Amino acid sequence: MKVLVHDLNEQDFALLGIAENDFEIINANGPFAPCMGCFYCWLKTPGICKISDGLRNIGSLMGNSKEIILISQNCYGGYSEPVKKVIDRSISTSLPFFTYRSGTMRHRRRYNVDQKRLTVFLYGDFLETEKITAQLIVEANQSNMDCHEGNLHMIKYINEIGGFLK
Repeated sequence: MKVLVHDLNEQDFALLGIAENDFEIINANGPFAPCMGCFYCWLKTPGICKISDGLRNIGSLMGNSKEIILISQNCYGGYSEPVKKVIDRSISTSLPFFTYRSGTMRHRRRYNVDQKRLTVFLYGDFLETEKITAQLIVEANQSNMDCHEGNLHMIKYINEIGGFLK
C-alpha cells in the first residue's frame, strides 16, 4: 500500500493525473483537528487516535504502508500547516519505547513493515537556507518513520510532480 498526503486544491491535484486506486490519498486540507498531545494513541487505544475525525486511523495507515509520499507547499523549508498536522497525528506509527537507529535514539516502530520508502515533494520558491532545512527535516522524518529510503524533490511548479509518480 502507498499513502499520499497532499495540500493541493482539487484542480492542482487533478493536474497530476494520479490513478487514485494506486494510493490511499489524504487531502490534508480536510477538516482535521490538530494533535492534542494526549498520547491516547500510544497508551490507551494503541494505534488509534482519540479524536474522531478522518485521521483517527492515520497511524495505522501510514505505519502499514510500504511508501509514504508527502506533497506540500514549501513553508520556510518545512511542510505546510495541513501536511504537518497529518504527520503529527501519525505519531502512533511508533511505540513509546526507544531504540537506536543509525546511531541515534528513536522510538521503536509499532508496525513491522520493512523496506519502507519516504518521498517528499516541496513546491514553491526556496531560499538556500530553506533547501538545507528541508533536507534535514526529510532526513529526520526518514529516520523517525523507519524508512530505508528517503527522497526530497524541491520543485517550483506542481506540474513537475506528475512524472515522478507514474
